Amino acid sequence: MWALLPLKDFVQAKQRLSGSLTVSERRGLFHAMVEDVLTVMAVHPGFTRIVLVSDDPAAQLLAEHYRVECWSERSFAVKGLNAVVTAALAKIQSIAGATQNTAMVVHGDLPLLCAQELDSVIAQHRALLSAGNSGVSIVTDRHERGSNILVCDPARPLNLAYGPDSCTLHSEEARRIGIPSQVLHLPGIAQDIDTRTDLLRLLALPASAAAANTLTFLRETGIAARLQTMGVEANAEALIAHTESAMSEWNTL
Repeated sequence: MWALLPLKDFVQAKQRLSGSLTVSERRGLFHAMVEDVLTVMAVHPGFTRIVLVSDDPAAQLLAEHYRVECWSERSFAVKGLNAVVTAALAKIQSIAGATQNTAMVVHGDLPLLCAQELDSVIAQHRALLSAGNSGVSIVTDRHERGSNILVCDPARPLNLAYGPDSCTLHSEEARRIGIPSQVLHLPGIAQDIDTRTDLLRLLALPASAAAANTLTFLRETGIAARLQTMGVEANAEALIAHTESAMSEWNTL
């Protein structure tokens, strides 16, 4: 199995956190999350090759540090995540040929990724392939809408649909082209980081070895304390608003 990590320009990553983090903080957060992902994947025995796809210099440095490959996104001469991943999967197929029928597409914002969950994904995908040579496994997010990990056959490419409701769209696409598919729910992989709420959920988890780089970054930069204060203030404002609404309704009785 090959692993493919499509990484945005680190400066442009995590735009949905722009109301909570500065540009440099978002870049640092994304870098830390990718390190957490690579810390697990680079030593996992289930992968033949691991490839980052990015033009950001930080991605090349990470590839060198973790001894994985880095392909230039610009070299594919396409725009957008769906087109880039499609082109990268085609390149994997052209390199590996008939010997390759499985690639795992992993996103960089999964700091709680762990070896045990990767083992589970690989085992369940192999079980799916017992009926044939091709299959699609989707590990969805906690909202059951996204495709945080997608395991597919580069020789039987999907019309990729990353974005809103990609889990459903990828399942429908597999059905359309006659490939068996399954949706997997694994708690660590499900916790992608897109919003302030996601960060607060991460910070609230019991201490463990998971997400070490991400949690260290959040705490050492003071972001963790700031977000938690913002969360308390937001809860207080919501409680005040609810109380005022209740009092207003009571006074009209």
